[in-house]
Amino acid sequence: MMEVYFIGTGGGAPSKRGLPAFLVRRQGFNLLLDCGEGTQITMINHGLNIMAINLIAITHLHADHVLGLPSLIQTMGMYSRKEKLYIIGDVKDLLNKVFEETYFEPPFKIEYVDSYEDNELKITPFKTCHTVKSQGYLIEEKDRKNIDIERLTREGIKDWRIIRQLKAGKEVIFNGKKLNPEDYLITKKGIRIAYTGDTAICDSVINSVKGVDLLIHDSTFLDDINAKEYGHSTVTDAATVAKEAGVKRLALVHISGRYKDAKIMEEIARRTFWKSFLPDDLSYYILKD
Repeated sequence: MMEVYFIGTGGGAPSKRGLPAFLVRRQGFNLLLDCGEGTQITMINHGLNIMAINLIAITHLHADHVLGLPSLIQTMGMYSRKEKLYIIGDVKDLLNKVFEETYFEPPFKIEYVDSYEDNELKITPFKTCHTVKSQGYLIEEKDRKNIDIERLTREGIKDWRIIRQLKAGKEVIFNGKKLNPEDYLITKKGIRIAYTGDTAICDSVINSVKGVDLLIHDSTFLDDINAKEYGHSTVTDAATVAKEAGVKRLALVHISGRYKDAKIMEEIARRTFWKSFLPDDLSYYILKD
């Protein structure tokens, strides 16, 4: 299971919606996608533990996506963080300059990486199409081998000791018959999430997010604005990407503050891709296995 917390769903200038920040949680692993101004205040005030963040991934260096990061790291230091923090994104020089000018040295290790992978999760960047150097992120659970309980039940195998050995990859003798563990294991596909950050509609994004369970896509404008000129997408652009990429659900984010009632954006997106939704700040979405 994965949980996505929509901390800030606006973009550009502050509005009723916070600036971009999204927390992805999976079994004790916490990933923060972008860190706009005010991110840590929102998290702290609503019970989301900033000290539990393992990795921060920044899409690009526009202020609304990154200016909350230096203060978040400084607060982690004030709270006596000791654990290593991983960061993806071109922010090392910015952070070092801010830390130098504000007389701060992190009391914990920061490791800057291009991607991240452990035994269960993989996080990789993909190219987006903004007005500056930018990248989105693909968050993928690795496929897992699970025991085929239905087949075991059909064959009358209910002894948990036998099931445990098969799951561990060991051969078992049952009623005089050798059971090969490979015959009783099935592949369970991992959950996949993609976040674009700021981007215009483009083939590189469509190709990178194919088939994901949840696409969090730039949806800055309604269709009467030439979003591509600004390196952004309209709601219909986002819905088109979702449809062409064959994703399962689409979250519309980075909503311009010019729209006082943005609900119409969801209605428009659904004309192209029915499984679109407009999250509010502090809403969350659960993806189950």
